[in-house]
Amino acid sequence: MSKKRLVALMNSYTQGVSGGDLCFIEIAGRLDNYHLTIVTSQLGMILCKERIPEAEYILTTREQQFENAVLTYLKRTIKALSALLPSVKADALYVSSDFFPDVIPALFLKLLHKDIKWIQKTFHIIPARRIIPYYAQKLSLCIVKRWADLIIVDNSLLKQQLMQRGFDQSKLQVSPPGISYDYIKSLAEPDKKCYEGIFMGRFHPSKGLLELIDIWKIVCKKSPRARLAIIGSGDTKLKYKMEERIKQEHLEKNILLLGYLDKEQAFSLIKSGRIFLFPSHEEGFGIAIAEAMACGLPVVAWDLPSYHVNFDGGIIMVPEGEHALMARTVLRVLNDREEYTRLRNRAEEISQNFDWEKAADRELSLIDELWQ
Repeated sequence: MSKKRLVALMNSYTQGVSGGDLCFIEIAGRLDNYHLTIVTSQLGMILCKERIPEAEYILTTREQQFENAVLTYLKRTIKALSALLPSVKADALYVSSDFFPDVIPALFLKLLHKDIKWIQKTFHIIPARRIIPYYAQKLSLCIVKRWADLIIVDNSLLKQQLMQRGFDQSKLQVSPPGISYDYIKSLAEPDKKCYEGIFMGRFHPSKGLLELIDIWKIVCKKSPRARLAIIGSGDTKLKYKMEERIKQEHLEKNILLLGYLDKEQAFSLIKSGRIFLFPSHEEGFGIAIAEAMACGLPVVAWDLPSYHVNFDGGIIMVPEGEHALMARTVLRVLNDREEYTRLRNRAEEISQNFDWEKAADRELSLIDELWQ
């Protein structure tokens, strides 16, 4: 039987791994019946090539640092269109985000070849306070609603939200992402805890990183030696603001910006912490939370609707913007051995539900059903 050709559009990568990118990387090794073409940036190719070396790659942009989002995404959209439209024919499109550089090229390919199967990944609804991303996503979702054949979301709440917007229920499938659970558990436990707090995620304003510094300042007033490790990279302007804020607050000994770490380094470092703090304001799932839970850390985060669906009873949720309350919650958990142990045990229990093997098998079966 001849192999089908699948084109994966993966242009949302901004030096912080998106859930859609991770999902595709995990299922790619199981796509034996497909020739793979991956349309992504040079940064995205570096992410993918280690796991998917046999794929054909079409590069959109070659920047080393992701800075001007609007300009970069415009360049990626134009390059993807110019590379794909003249010659590329595909049996299936895997669109890893609802960002324009992925959705617009998919739309034009679908219009040219209506028998193409369009598989779309969507993770959360961007809030209206982020005006440009909000309206850009709104347009993207209108396109997806009309033209995608399969829309994979990461939680049942998002499925309900899209149905309320008129999406066809038969196209919507819930498939949460996963974590490298067995790998995380295989890493040795540290001899001692080196950090009271840990954060891991891409540097983006929606992640609440400047707020995290303010929260940790309050923690340090009660616990002057408390140390917070921040793992991640991304928006260079935001990183500069964080460095300036840390200096202004004289927290150089209390907050360490560790940059990007590979998988083993990151998980080993998380295991050397006591609490995982995640003041993100937008999450459809929260892969970093699930990974921290598997590492055995209690999690304190803002109270987002998706967490009630994915991690109910496994994390402590604080009303958004309550910096002092989050700081007091951190201190309480650190000082209450009984509560700490209970939260740790519950976190490890819940994290067992999320595994890439299960997630990838579930998603691959949804894709295969498109031809049945």
